[in-house]
Amino acid sequence: MSSHSVSGVPALAVTVHTKEEGAVAGDLLGYGLLTSTATVLVPDPVEALANPWRRFIARISRSPGGGDKSVDVPVGGVSVAALDGDGITTAAVVLTLVWDEPFPVADVKVTKEQLADALLRNHGDQWATYAELGFRVVPPEKTGSVDTWWLGGTESLVGVAGSTSTFVAGTCCSSRVCCRPPKTAAA
Repeated sequence: MSSHSVSGVPALAVTVHTKEEGAVAGDLLGYGLLTSTATVLVPDPVEALANPWRRFIARISRSPGGGDKSVDVPVGGVSVAALDGDGITTAAVVLTLVWDEPFPVADVKVTKEQLADALLRNHGDQWATYAELGFRVVPPEKTGSVDTWWLGGTESLVGVAGSTSTFVAGTCCSSRVCCRPPKTAAA
């Protein structure tokens, strides 16, 4: 795995696992990136990650091998977005963590338009897109073609977006990348 960093701070590796009895991480299901201290985005996920009734654990570590310090954080929510349009076929699962993870996360502010433009420039490669925008990412090694299960009429999905801007709207706010609460003035 290669890693990208922001301001010389190493990237955080995120793996997503089934949650076994006793809150133990089970089978590895995929790789993700932290989009905030409480959200993980998983590009081109396996179908099992789109099931909101399953339980998952996000393992977050300071080093790509996970041998350094790592923490397992339970996942409390799952949202799915998929795209088949603008010459791109991709999907993402956004996992909401039960509590904020303890490592510092780059505070990257982008607009939906900037995210959509970067996704188009990177031909749907979400790892490259988020790295370009300044997120600290550790992309997995390429293992072949992506299983586009989301195009097969899976009942768990409401629908597949036909445009990059619609897809981004489905991932941007749920991952806290683009939609942030307004800052209030101190009283």
